[in-house]
Amino acid sequence: MKNQHSKDINLEGKESKKGATVTLSSCCPVTLSLSMVCGLGLFGVAALSGCDDGTTSPEPPAETVVKIDHDIGHDFDAATAGTIRGQVIWQGALPEVPGYRAPVSPGMEHAGQPRRLWPNPNVPHIDPISKGVAGAVMFLRGIRLRQARPWDHPPVRVELRDYQVHVCQGDRDGQSGFVRRGDAITMVSRQNLFHALRVRGAAFFTRAFPDADQSCSQRLNRCGLVELSSGCGYFWMRGWLFVDDHPYYTHSDSEGRFTLPRVPPGRYELVCWLPDWHEASRELDAETALICRLTFHPAIEIVQPVQLAPRQMQTVSIRLDASCFGRKAREREP
Repeated sequence: MKNQHSKDINLEGKESKKGATVTLSSCCPVTLSLSMVCGLGLFGVAALSGCDDGTTSPEPPAETVVKIDHDIGHDFDAATAGTIRGQVIWQGALPEVPGYRAPVSPGMEHAGQPRRLWPNPNVPHIDPISKGVAGAVMFLRGIRLRQARPWDHPPVRVELRDYQVHVCQGDRDGQSGFVRRGDAITMVSRQNLFHALRVRGAAFFTRAFPDADQSCSQRLNRCGLVELSSGCGYFWMRGWLFVDDHPYYTHSDSEGRFTLPRVPPGRYELVCWLPDWHEASRELDAETALICRLTFHPAIEIVQPVQLAPRQMQTVSIRLDASCFGRKAREREP
């Protein structure tokens, strides 16, 4: 059942945004008594997803076998490589993005429990002094793979803890990470309750975690963006993985500064990627009318052309404001 103008009692007492779609559905209640039921339901999905859990698995079909180009980086020349650096700056007033008040699960077993405030997972992190935007994903398009530097990002580990998705890569613990196509990610839950990691986009599977500290791995064989969310009604949980053949990806720091080192000379598109916090649709539990899943508008991309000469260090400034976000929502308004 769809409701275009219903009032949402979970969004800080505010009405749903105009144009957002509300869908009633039955969501998996998460309690200890139902963990085994949920686990059995998702066991087959997790098995079919191809998680590497140390057991022998049948050979994948021929069309799913990844052929890695061993010539990647063959012609990389460190002596002529340059650097692209810069800063992502927020202009104008800082956005006020309300959170969601909800129990830890939308099911009947938790409907009467105290409600907690869960932040919008896509709210931008802006330094109030420098106005730098932290955590923006910066990457290059147009890389010639033979001339790219070798892959140098650490492996990715996805942890489910404190009712959040944590993407851990090297010393960084955030919401996003970078994976070389064909490499495996490790996934684990750190909580003593039932979790399910829902993976969509360039990869498609769901992995159940009925127990804490039981890790598994999964190879990501397609380039593109992978969205991580909860399959158990923890609608505020989000994470992202960028899968590619080249390593020219980085995050902006706490002041919005970023550096892409050892870039071969050439013409590229520098992309600044940030998720959009504006809600596109929501699903409600059919029995409790509580939110069990959120969908947001597509992420924004600010693209800037860059021409890099041999051994050049080029500085770029990326400027954002609130008008860059929620464009699709405004386009639907009369």
